[in-house]
Amino acid sequence: METGHRQARALGPCERYSSSRHALGFYKCVINTCRYTVPTSGVQGQSVYEVFERALASVVLDIPSLRVGIKDEETSSPYFVFLSAINLHLHLEYHEVSKDLDVELIQKLEHQHDQYFPDISSRPPWKVIIVSTPHPANGVLAFDVIFAVHHSIADGRSTAAFHTKLLNELAYPSVRPIQLSGHVLSLPPSQQLSPPLEEVVAFKQSWGFVLGTLFRELGPAWLSRPSKAIPWTGKLITPEPFQTNLRLIVVPAEVAPSVLAICRQHGTTLTPLLHSLVLASIAKLVPAKDAQVFCSSTPLDLRPYISDHPPSGKPGALFGVLVTTQAHHFESHEIHGDRDEDDIWKTAVNLRGRMKKHLETVPKDDIISMLSWVTDWRKYWLSKIGKPRETTWEVSNIGSIHGIPSGSHLQPGWQIRRSIMSQGATVAGAAIGVNVAGVAGGDICISLSWQEGIVETDLVEGMVLDLQRWLGQLVRGEKLAWK
Repeated sequence: METGHRQARALGPCERYSSSRHALGFYKCVINTCRYTVPTSGVQGQSVYEVFERALASVVLDIPSLRVGIKDEETSSPYFVFLSAINLHLHLEYHEVSKDLDVELIQKLEHQHDQYFPDISSRPPWKVIIVSTPHPANGVLAFDVIFAVHHSIADGRSTAAFHTKLLNELAYPSVRPIQLSGHVLSLPPSQQLSPPLEEVVAFKQSWGFVLGTLFRELGPAWLSRPSKAIPWTGKLITPEPFQTNLRLIVVPAEVAPSVLAICRQHGTTLTPLLHSLVLASIAKLVPAKDAQVFCSSTPLDLRPYISDHPPSGKPGALFGVLVTTQAHHFESHEIHGDRDEDDIWKTAVNLRGRMKKHLETVPKDDIISMLSWVTDWRKYWLSKIGKPRETTWEVSNIGSIHGIPSGSHLQPGWQIRRSIMSQGATVAGAAIGVNVAGVAGGDICISLSWQEGIVETDLVEGMVLDLQRWLGQLVRGEKLAWK
Protein backbone atom coordinates (compact mmCIF):
# COMPACT_ATOMS: atom_id res chain seq x y z
CA MET A 1 0.00 0.00 0.00
CA GLU A 2 1.24 3.49 -0.84
CA THR A 3 2.33 5.55 2.12
CA GLY A 4 3.34 9.12 2.84
CA HIS A 5 1.37 12.34 2.53
CA ARG A 6 3.89 15.16 2.23
CA GLN A 7 2.14 18.07 0.55
CA ALA A 8 3.45 18.90 -2.91
CA ARG A 9 1.30 21.88 -3.93
CA ALA A 10 -2.29 22.95 -4.39
CA LEU A 11 -4.02 22.03 -7.61
CA GLY A 12 -4.17 24.88 -10.09
CA PRO A 13 -7.51 26.12 -11.52
CA CYS A 14 -7.32 23.89 -14.62
CA GLU A 15 -6.42 20.89 -12.46
CA ARG A 16 -9.32 21.63 -10.07
CA TYR A 17 -11.64 21.73 -13.06
CA SER A 18 -10.77 18.07 -13.73
CA SER A 19 -10.52 16.89 -10.13
CA SER A 20 -14.02 18.17 -9.40
CA ARG A 21 -15.40 16.17 -12.33
CA HIS A 22 -13.74 12.98 -11.06
CA ALA A 23 -15.05 13.57 -7.53
CA LEU A 24 -18.61 13.89 -8.87
CA GLY A 25 -18.28 11.08 -11.38
CA PHE A 26 -18.73 13.46 -14.31
CA TYR A 27 -15.48 12.39 -16.02
CA LYS A 28 -13.27 9.55 -14.80
CA CYS A 29 -10.13 9.35 -16.94
CA VAL A 30 -8.36 9.83 -20.24
CA ILE A 31 -6.82 6.76 -21.91
CA ASN A 32 -4.16 6.16 -24.51
CA THR A 33 -3.81 2.56 -25.68
CA CYS A 34 -0.73 1.63 -27.69
CA ARG A 35 -0.02 -1.64 -29.43
CA TYR A 36 3.52 -2.77 -28.64
CA THR A 37 5.29 -5.53 -30.56
CA VAL A 38 8.54 -7.38 -29.90
CA PRO A 39 10.15 -10.52 -31.33
CA THR A 40 9.70 -13.49 -29.02
CA SER A 41 13.46 -13.49 -28.54
CA GLY A 42 13.16 -10.06 -26.94
CA VAL A 43 11.47 -11.47 -23.83
CA GLN A 44 12.76 -15.02 -23.94
CA GLY A 45 13.16 -16.49 -20.48
CA GLN A 46 11.48 -13.49 -18.84
CA SER A 47 8.06 -12.86 -17.38
CA VAL A 48 6.22 -10.32 -19.53
CA TYR A 49 4.68 -8.83 -16.39
CA GLU A 50 8.11 -8.37 -14.79
CA VAL A 51 9.55 -6.82 -17.96
CA PHE A 52 6.75 -4.24 -18.03
CA GLU A 53 6.87 -3.72 -14.26
CA ARG A 54 10.54 -2.81 -14.25
CA ALA A 55 10.13 -0.49 -17.26
CA LEU A 56 7.10 1.11 -15.61
CA ALA A 57 9.05 1.64 -12.38
CA SER A 58 11.69 3.58 -14.30
CA VAL A 59 9.02 5.70 -16.02
CA VAL A 60 7.46 6.54 -12.64
CA LEU A 61 10.84 7.65 -11.31
CA ASP A 62 11.25 9.97 -14.31
CA ILE A 63 7.79 11.57 -14.22
CA PRO A 64 6.92 13.25 -10.88
CA SER A 65 3.23 13.55 -11.74
CA LEU A 66 2.94 9.76 -11.57
CA ARG A 67 4.19 9.78 -7.97
CA VAL A 68 1.49 11.95 -6.40
CA GLY A 69 -1.91 11.42 -4.85
CA ILE A 70 -4.70 13.99 -4.57
CA LYS A 71 -5.91 14.98 -1.12
CA ASP A 72 -9.33 16.56 -0.42
CA GLU A 73 -10.48 16.11 -4.03
CA GLU A 74 -14.13 16.53 -3.02
CA THR A 75 -13.44 20.00 -1.55
CA SER A 76 -12.72 23.37 -3.15
CA SER A 77 -9.07 23.21 -2.02
CA PRO A 78 -7.56 19.92 -3.21
CA TYR A 79 -3.80 19.48 -3.17
CA PHE A 80 -1.22 17.03 -4.45
CA VAL A 81 0.72 14.90 -1.99
CA PHE A 82 4.01 13.11 -2.58
CA LEU A 83 4.07 9.43 -1.77
CA SER A 84 7.03 7.57 -0.32
CA ALA A 85 6.22 4.30 -2.09
CA ILE A 86 3.88 2.83 -4.71
CA ASN A 87 2.67 -0.75 -4.89
CA LEU A 88 2.87 -1.33 -8.63
CA HIS A 89 0.79 -4.48 -8.28
CA LEU A 90 -2.18 -2.14 -7.70
CA HIS A 91 -1.43 -0.17 -10.88
CA LEU A 92 -0.35 -2.83 -13.37
CA GLU A 93 -2.60 -5.62 -14.69
CA TYR A 94 -1.96 -8.32 -17.27
CA HIS A 95 -4.71 -10.06 -19.27
CA GLU A 96 -4.73 -12.53 -22.13
CA VAL A 97 -7.56 -12.55 -24.63
CA SER A 98 -8.66 -15.56 -26.63
CA LYS A 99 -8.60 -13.78 -29.96
CA ASP A 100 -6.93 -10.70 -31.42
CA LEU A 101 -10.17 -8.77 -31.68
CA ASP A 102 -10.57 -5.04 -31.26
CA VAL A 103 -14.08 -5.74 -29.98
CA GLU A 104 -12.66 -7.16 -26.75
CA LEU A 105 -10.26 -4.25 -26.40
CA ILE A 106 -13.03 -1.69 -26.86
CA GLN A 107 -15.08 -3.44 -24.17
CA LYS A 108 -12.14 -3.21 -21.76
CA LEU A 109 -11.74 0.49 -22.55
CA GLU A 110 -15.43 1.18 -22.02
CA HIS A 111 -15.23 -0.55 -18.64
CA GLN A 112 -12.08 1.30 -17.56
CA HIS A 113 -13.50 4.69 -18.55
CA ASP A 114 -16.36 4.13 -16.11
CA GLN A 115 -14.16 3.39 -13.07
CA TYR A 116 -13.21 5.79 -10.31
CA PHE A 117 -9.60 5.84 -9.22
CA PRO A 118 -9.74 4.51 -5.64
CA ASP A 119 -7.98 5.93 -2.56
CA ILE A 120 -6.37 8.73 -4.53
CA SER A 121 -5.04 10.46 -1.42
CA SER A 122 -2.69 7.48 -0.91
CA ARG A 123 -2.52 5.95 -4.40
CA PRO A 124 -1.60 7.86 -7.58
CA PRO A 125 -4.60 7.99 -9.93
CA TRP A 126 -3.40 6.05 -12.94
CA LYS A 127 -3.41 2.46 -14.16
CA VAL A 128 -1.69 0.36 -16.81
CA ILE A 129 -3.41 -2.71 -18.27
CA ILE A 130 -1.54 -5.06 -20.61
CA VAL A 131 -3.78 -7.01 -22.98
CA SER A 132 -1.94 -9.85 -24.73
CA THR A 133 -2.87 -12.34 -27.40
CA PRO A 134 -1.71 -15.82 -26.36
CA HIS A 135 -0.19 -16.92 -29.67
CA PRO A 136 2.61 -14.91 -31.34
CA ALA A 137 2.25 -14.32 -35.07
CA ASN A 138 5.40 -14.91 -37.16
CA GLY A 139 7.53 -14.92 -34.04
CA VAL A 140 6.28 -11.52 -32.88
CA LEU A 141 4.44 -10.84 -29.62
CA ALA A 142 1.79 -8.10 -29.52
CA PHE A 143 0.46 -6.26 -26.47
CA ASP A 144 -2.18 -3.54 -26.22
CA VAL A 145 -1.01 -1.38 -23.32
CA ILE A 146 -3.80 0.71 -21.80
CA PHE A 147 -2.66 3.81 -19.89
CA ALA A 148 -5.60 5.28 -17.97
CA VAL A 149 -4.93 8.45 -16.02
CA HIS A 150 -6.77 11.10 -14.00
CA HIS A 151 -7.16 14.25 -16.11
CA SER A 152 -5.78 16.44 -13.31
CA ILE A 153 -2.29 15.00 -13.80
CA ALA A 154 -2.19 14.39 -17.54
CA ASP A 155 -3.71 15.54 -20.81
CA GLY A 156 -3.74 13.69 -24.11
CA ARG A 157 -0.24 14.67 -25.17
CA SER A 158 1.05 13.62 -21.76
CA THR A 159 -0.30 10.13 -22.37
CA ALA A 160 1.72 10.04 -25.59
CA ALA A 161 4.81 11.14 -23.64
CA PHE A 162 4.19 8.29 -21.20
CA HIS A 163 4.13 5.70 -23.97
CA THR A 164 7.24 7.16 -25.62
CA LYS A 165 9.13 6.87 -22.34
CA LEU A 166 7.80 3.36 -21.67
CA LEU A 167 8.84 2.22 -25.15
CA ASN A 168 12.39 3.48 -24.62
CA GLU A 169 12.60 1.79 -21.22
CA LEU A 170 11.49 -1.51 -22.75
CA ALA A 171 13.99 -1.19 -25.59
CA TYR A 172 16.88 0.07 -23.45
CA PRO A 173 16.29 -0.89 -19.81
CA SER A 174 17.72 1.60 -17.35
CA VAL A 175 20.86 0.53 -15.54
CA ARG A 176 20.24 2.78 -12.56
CA PRO A 177 19.30 1.20 -9.24
CA ILE A 178 15.55 0.85 -8.77
CA GLN A 179 14.34 0.14 -5.26
CA LEU A 180 11.66 -2.40 -6.10
CA SER A 181 10.92 -4.81 -3.28
CA GLY A 182 8.32 -7.32 -4.32
CA HIS A 183 6.01 -4.99 -6.21
CA VAL A 184 6.59 -1.96 -3.97
CA LEU A 185 8.59 0.85 -5.54
CA SER A 186 10.35 3.14 -3.07
CA LEU A 187 10.34 6.76 -4.18
CA PRO A 188 13.10 9.32 -3.64
CA PRO A 189 12.51 11.71 -0.71
CA SER A 190 13.58 14.72 -2.76
CA GLN A 191 10.84 15.40 -5.30
CA GLN A 192 9.58 18.40 -7.23
CA LEU A 193 6.30 18.70 -9.09
CA SER A 194 5.97 20.85 -12.19
CA PRO A 195 4.00 24.07 -11.59
CA PRO A 196 0.40 24.35 -12.82
CA LEU A 197 -0.55 25.68 -16.25
CA GLU A 198 -1.41 29.13 -14.92
CA GLU A 199 2.14 29.64 -13.64
CA VAL A 200 3.97 28.64 -16.82
CA VAL A 201 1.79 30.34 -19.45
CA ALA A 202 1.65 34.14 -19.22
CA PHE A 203 -2.08 34.67 -19.69
CA LYS A 204 -3.28 38.22 -20.28
CA GLN A 205 -6.86 39.40 -19.87
CA SER A 206 -8.55 42.57 -21.05
CA TRP A 207 -11.31 43.98 -18.86
CA GLY A 208 -13.76 43.65 -21.73
CA PHE A 209 -13.03 39.93 -22.00
CA VAL A 210 -13.27 39.36 -18.24
CA LEU A 211 -16.50 41.27 -17.81
CA GLY A 212 -18.09 39.77 -20.92
CA THR A 213 -17.24 36.21 -19.83
CA LEU A 214 -18.49 36.74 -16.28
CA PHE A 215 -21.69 38.31 -17.52
CA ARG A 216 -22.43 35.39 -19.85
CA GLU A 217 -21.83 32.89 -17.06
CA LEU A 218 -23.20 34.74 -14.04
CA GLY A 219 -25.46 37.50 -15.32
CA PRO A 220 -29.25 37.24 -14.98
CA ALA A 221 -30.91 35.31 -17.77
CA TRP A 222 -33.40 38.10 -18.46
CA LEU A 223 -30.53 40.42 -19.42
CA SER A 224 -28.83 37.92 -21.73
CA ARG A 225 -29.27 38.41 -25.43
CA PRO A 226 -31.35 35.47 -26.67
CA SER A 227 -29.65 33.15 -29.12
CA LYS A 228 -31.17 32.79 -32.55
CA ALA A 229 -31.18 29.04 -32.10
CA ILE A 230 -29.98 26.61 -29.47
CA PRO A 231 -27.37 24.12 -30.70
CA TRP A 232 -28.45 20.51 -30.94
CA THR A 233 -26.43 18.68 -28.29
CA GLY A 234 -28.36 15.51 -27.60
CA LYS A 235 -30.34 14.92 -24.41
CA LEU A 236 -30.17 17.19 -21.35
CA ILE A 237 -27.28 16.82 -18.92
CA THR A 238 -27.70 13.94 -16.49
CA PRO A 239 -25.15 11.96 -14.47
CA GLU A 240 -27.10 8.74 -14.94
CA PRO A 241 -26.42 6.35 -16.41
CA PHE A 242 -22.69 6.93 -16.32
CA GLN A 243 -21.84 4.45 -19.05
CA THR A 244 -19.27 4.95 -21.76
CA ASN A 245 -19.81 3.79 -25.32
CA LEU A 246 -16.90 3.64 -27.78
CA ARG A 247 -16.49 2.94 -31.47
CA LEU A 248 -13.22 2.74 -33.39
CA ILE A 249 -12.19 3.78 -36.90
CA VAL A 250 -8.75 2.71 -38.10
CA VAL A 251 -7.17 4.48 -41.07
CA PRO A 252 -4.59 1.87 -42.18
CA ALA A 253 -0.91 2.77 -42.41
CA GLU A 254 -0.91 2.38 -46.20
CA VAL A 255 -3.71 4.95 -46.51
CA ALA A 256 -2.84 7.41 -43.70
CA PRO A 257 -0.15 9.37 -45.64
CA SER A 258 -2.62 9.97 -48.47
CA VAL A 259 -5.21 11.37 -46.03
CA LEU A 260 -2.66 13.83 -44.64
CA ALA A 261 -1.37 14.71 -48.11
CA ILE A 262 -4.82 15.54 -49.48
CA CYS A 263 -5.40 17.81 -46.47
CA ARG A 264 -2.19 19.69 -47.26
CA GLN A 265 -3.17 19.98 -50.92
CA HIS A 266 -6.36 21.75 -49.87
CA GLY A 267 -4.62 24.05 -47.38
CA THR A 268 -5.91 22.46 -44.22
CA THR A 269 -5.12 19.68 -41.72
CA LEU A 270 -6.76 16.53 -40.43
CA THR A 271 -8.49 18.10 -37.41
CA PRO A 272 -10.52 20.68 -39.42
CA LEU A 273 -11.32 18.01 -42.04
CA LEU A 274 -12.76 15.74 -39.35
CA HIS A 275 -14.84 18.62 -37.98
CA SER A 276 -16.19 19.20 -41.48
CA LEU A 277 -16.99 15.53 -42.06
CA VAL A 278 -18.65 15.15 -38.65
CA LEU A 279 -20.73 18.25 -39.40
CA ALA A 280 -21.88 16.78 -42.72
CA SER A 281 -22.71 13.46 -41.09
CA ILE A 282 -24.64 14.82 -38.12
CA ALA A 283 -26.51 17.27 -40.33
CA LYS A 284 -27.99 14.37 -42.30
CA LEU A 285 -28.53 12.06 -39.32
CA VAL A 286 -30.26 14.51 -36.96
CA PRO A 287 -33.83 15.50 -37.94
CA ALA A 288 -33.84 18.81 -39.81
CA LYS A 289 -36.19 20.43 -37.27
CA ASP A 290 -33.54 19.86 -34.55
CA ALA A 291 -30.44 20.51 -36.63
CA GLN A 292 -30.59 24.30 -36.85
CA VAL A 293 -27.29 25.08 -35.13
CA PHE A 294 -24.32 22.97 -34.05
CA CYS A 295 -21.37 23.81 -31.82
CA SER A 296 -18.09 21.88 -31.73
CA SER A 297 -14.80 22.39 -29.93
CA THR A 298 -11.09 21.66 -30.33
CA PRO A 299 -8.63 21.24 -27.46
CA LEU A 300 -5.46 23.20 -28.26
CA ASP A 301 -1.99 22.44 -26.92
CA LEU A 302 -0.47 25.26 -24.86
CA ARG A 303 3.06 23.83 -24.64
CA PRO A 304 4.37 26.22 -27.34
CA TYR A 305 3.30 29.13 -25.10
CA ILE A 306 5.17 28.06 -21.97
CA SER A 307 7.30 30.99 -20.82
CA ASP A 308 10.42 28.99 -19.93
CA HIS A 309 10.81 25.78 -21.89
CA PRO A 310 12.15 22.93 -19.76
CA PRO A 311 15.44 21.33 -20.70
CA SER A 312 15.23 18.74 -23.44
CA GLY A 313 15.45 15.11 -22.51
CA LYS A 314 13.21 15.52 -19.46
CA PRO A 315 10.06 13.57 -20.29
CA GLY A 316 8.25 14.69 -17.15
CA ALA A 317 8.92 18.38 -17.67
CA LEU A 318 6.03 18.83 -20.12
CA PHE A 319 3.84 16.21 -18.48
CA GLY A 320 0.63 17.68 -17.09
CA VAL A 321 -2.53 19.49 -18.12
CA LEU A 322 -1.49 22.11 -20.67
CA VAL A 323 -4.48 22.67 -22.94
CA THR A 324 -7.13 25.21 -23.76
CA THR A 325 -10.14 24.89 -26.04
CA GLN A 326 -11.69 26.73 -28.96
CA ALA A 327 -15.40 26.64 -29.81
CA HIS A 328 -16.74 26.52 -33.38
CA HIS A 329 -20.31 27.50 -34.24
CA PHE A 330 -22.14 26.31 -37.34
CA GLU A 331 -25.25 28.20 -38.39
CA SER A 332 -28.19 26.94 -40.44
CA HIS A 333 -26.77 27.99 -43.81
CA GLU A 334 -23.68 25.83 -43.15
CA ILE A 335 -25.80 22.81 -42.25
CA HIS A 336 -28.68 22.56 -44.69
CA GLY A 337 -28.95 22.36 -48.44
CA ASP A 338 -27.21 20.20 -51.00
CA ARG A 339 -23.60 19.53 -50.08
CA ASP A 340 -20.71 18.34 -52.19
CA GLU A 341 -16.99 17.78 -51.75
CA ASP A 342 -16.22 21.46 -52.32
CA ASP A 343 -18.36 22.31 -49.30
CA ILE A 344 -16.41 19.82 -47.17
CA TRP A 345 -13.09 21.42 -48.07
CA LYS A 346 -14.47 24.95 -47.82
CA THR A 347 -15.58 24.30 -44.24
CA ALA A 348 -12.28 22.60 -43.37
CA VAL A 349 -10.20 25.44 -44.79
CA ASN A 350 -12.38 28.02 -43.03
CA LEU A 351 -11.96 26.20 -39.71
CA ARG A 352 -8.21 25.97 -40.20
CA GLY A 353 -8.11 29.72 -40.70
CA ARG A 354 -10.17 30.36 -37.57
CA MET A 355 -7.94 28.06 -35.53
CA LYS A 356 -4.76 29.79 -36.74
CA LYS A 357 -6.26 33.20 -36.01
CA HIS A 358 -7.22 32.10 -32.50
CA LEU A 359 -3.74 30.72 -31.81
CA GLU A 360 -2.23 34.04 -32.85
CA THR A 361 -4.00 35.70 -29.90
CA VAL A 362 -3.04 33.07 -27.29
CA PRO A 363 -2.38 33.57 -24.40
CA LYS A 364 -4.39 36.81 -24.43
CA ASP A 365 -8.10 36.63 -23.54
CA ASP A 366 -8.14 32.84 -23.49
CA ILE A 367 -11.09 31.13 -21.84
CA ILE A 368 -8.89 28.77 -19.82
CA SER A 369 -7.51 31.77 -17.93
CA MET A 370 -10.98 32.38 -16.46
CA LEU A 371 -11.18 29.10 -14.54
CA SER A 372 -9.81 30.73 -11.38
CA TRP A 373 -13.04 32.75 -11.12
CA VAL A 374 -14.96 29.57 -10.28
CA THR A 375 -14.56 29.03 -6.53
CA ASP A 376 -16.94 26.09 -6.11
CA TRP A 377 -16.71 23.60 -8.96
CA ARG A 378 -19.01 21.11 -7.29
CA LYS A 379 -21.81 23.69 -7.21
CA TYR A 380 -20.97 24.72 -10.78
CA TRP A 381 -21.27 21.19 -12.18
CA LEU A 382 -24.38 20.25 -10.21
CA SER A 383 -26.10 23.39 -11.52
CA LYS A 384 -25.71 22.00 -15.04
CA ILE A 385 -27.92 18.96 -14.44
CA GLY A 386 -31.16 19.13 -16.41
CA LYS A 387 -29.84 21.82 -18.75
CA PRO A 388 -28.62 21.56 -22.36
CA ARG A 389 -24.92 20.99 -22.87
CA GLU A 390 -23.02 23.61 -24.86
CA THR A 391 -21.18 21.42 -27.35
CA THR A 392 -22.38 18.93 -29.94
CA TRP A 393 -19.01 17.26 -30.55
CA GLU A 394 -15.32 17.69 -29.78
CA VAL A 395 -12.37 16.73 -31.98
CA SER A 396 -9.26 16.06 -29.90
CA ASN A 397 -6.14 15.24 -31.92
CA ILE A 398 -2.97 14.43 -29.95
CA GLY A 399 -0.84 13.91 -33.05
CA SER A 400 1.46 10.99 -33.73
CA ILE A 401 3.92 8.97 -31.67
CA HIS A 402 7.27 7.82 -33.00
CA GLY A 403 6.84 4.08 -32.74
CA ILE A 404 10.53 3.19 -33.00
CA PRO A 405 12.75 3.86 -29.97
CA SER A 406 15.34 6.59 -30.41
CA GLY A 407 18.65 5.16 -31.62
CA SER A 408 17.23 1.77 -32.64
CA HIS A 409 18.15 2.17 -36.35
CA LEU A 410 15.26 -0.09 -37.33
CA GLN A 411 16.77 -3.20 -35.75
CA PRO A 412 14.19 -5.77 -34.60
CA GLY A 413 13.02 -4.95 -31.13
CA TRP A 414 10.29 -3.16 -29.23
CA GLN A 415 8.02 -0.97 -31.35
CA ILE A 416 4.67 0.81 -31.09
CA ARG A 417 2.42 0.00 -34.03
CA ARG A 418 -0.66 2.07 -33.24
CA SER A 419 -2.14 4.47 -30.68
CA ILE A 420 -5.79 4.85 -29.66
CA MET A 421 -6.74 7.97 -27.72
CA SER A 422 -10.12 7.67 -25.96
CA GLN A 423 -12.24 9.64 -23.55
CA GLY A 424 -15.16 8.31 -21.59
CA ALA A 425 -18.62 9.56 -20.86
CA THR A 426 -18.45 13.31 -20.23
CA VAL A 427 -21.53 14.24 -18.24
CA ALA A 428 -21.45 18.00 -18.83
CA GLY A 429 -19.21 18.07 -21.89
CA ALA A 430 -19.62 17.44 -25.59
CA ALA A 431 -22.34 14.98 -26.57
CA ILE A 432 -19.88 13.11 -28.81
CA GLY A 433 -16.12 12.88 -28.47
CA VAL A 434 -13.97 12.34 -31.57
CA ASN A 435 -10.44 11.44 -30.50
CA VAL A 436 -7.51 11.09 -32.88
CA ALA A 437 -4.04 9.59 -32.47
CA GLY A 438 -1.48 8.10 -34.79
CA VAL A 439 1.93 6.49 -35.07
CA ALA A 440 4.48 7.93 -37.50
CA GLY A 441 4.37 5.72 -40.56
CA GLY A 442 1.49 3.72 -39.07
CA ASP A 443 -2.25 3.76 -38.54
CA ILE A 444 -4.37 6.75 -37.62
CA CYS A 445 -7.00 5.75 -35.06
CA ILE A 446 -10.21 7.69 -34.48
CA SER A 447 -12.34 6.76 -31.48
CA LEU A 448 -15.88 8.05 -30.99
CA SER A 449 -17.26 8.20 -27.46
CA TRP A 450 -20.59 9.12 -25.89
CA GLN A 451 -22.57 8.71 -22.69
CA GLU A 452 -25.29 6.10 -22.81
CA GLY A 453 -28.68 7.68 -23.52
CA ILE A 454 -27.40 11.14 -24.50
CA VAL A 455 -27.32 10.37 -28.22
CA GLU A 456 -28.73 7.36 -29.99
CA THR A 457 -26.32 4.52 -30.75
CA ASP A 458 -27.65 4.37 -34.32
CA LEU A 459 -26.61 8.00 -34.83
CA VAL A 460 -23.01 7.40 -33.77
CA GLU A 461 -22.77 4.19 -35.76
CA GLY A 462 -24.10 6.13 -38.75
CA MET A 463 -21.30 8.67 -38.20
CA VAL A 464 -18.75 5.85 -38.11
CA LEU A 465 -19.99 4.51 -41.46
CA ASP A 466 -19.97 8.01 -42.99
CA LEU A 467 -16.45 8.83 -41.81
CA GLN A 468 -15.06 5.49 -42.98
CA ARG A 469 -16.72 5.80 -46.38
CA TRP A 470 -15.87 9.47 -46.98
CA LEU A 471 -12.23 9.23 -45.90
CA GLY A 472 -11.79 6.29 -48.26
CA GLN A 473 -13.51 8.12 -51.12
CA LEU A 474 -11.39 11.26 -50.61
CA VAL A 475 -8.19 9.24 -50.79
CA ARG A 476 -9.33 7.36 -53.90
CA GLY A 477 -10.43 10.57 -55.59
CA GLU A 478 -14.02 9.38 -55.79
CA LYS A 479 -17.14 11.51 -55.54
CA LEU A 480 -18.48 11.57 -52.00
CA ALA A 481 -21.62 9.48 -51.59
CA TRP A 482 -24.00 11.20 -49.18
CA LYS A 483 -26.58 8.45 -48.90
